[in-house]
Amino acid sequence: MSHRSLLPVAAAALILGACAAAMPGYSPPPFKEKKTGKLPQSSGEMADGRYELSETEKQRDCKHIRGSIEIAIARLKDPAFRVEPSQLSSTLQSGSATLSGGSARGSDRQAEYARERARLDAYNRLLASKNCKTVDIEAELAKPPEPPKRY
Repeated sequence: MSHRSLLPVAAAALILGACAAAMPGYSPPPFKEKKTGKLPQSSGEMADGRYELSETEKQRDCKHIRGSIEIAIARLKDPAFRVEPSQLSSTLQSGSATLSGGSARGSDRQAEYARERARLDAYNRLLASKNCKTVDIEAELAKPPEPPKRY
């Protein structure tokens, strides 16, 4: 008997051995979600060119607010965010959102930039109201974007 003909027999024995090792009648314990204590994320709304914070945003601590500011600044400085889509692309995106019942948010880069900028200002005001160190947003936006990190 060659070693090629033994391979299927060995594989079958391995599978049957694994099945036999399982305990009859065993069922795993039910899945339980871990409670992290974190609030679900929600976003505020734009009203008259001013960003109004949601209740969950208002409850964040200084560390998380600063983290959100840093992420938003990095997103605004990203060259891909600054490239304007073509008129055809914008029209198709907003048209498909209308037909599918989705959101057209993001199809107008200038409006998206204005929303992000207003959100940064609102977060900075929130930091100040909590007696936390604020961020010089203009200076941060003026800095060149950092190259991607390699892990």
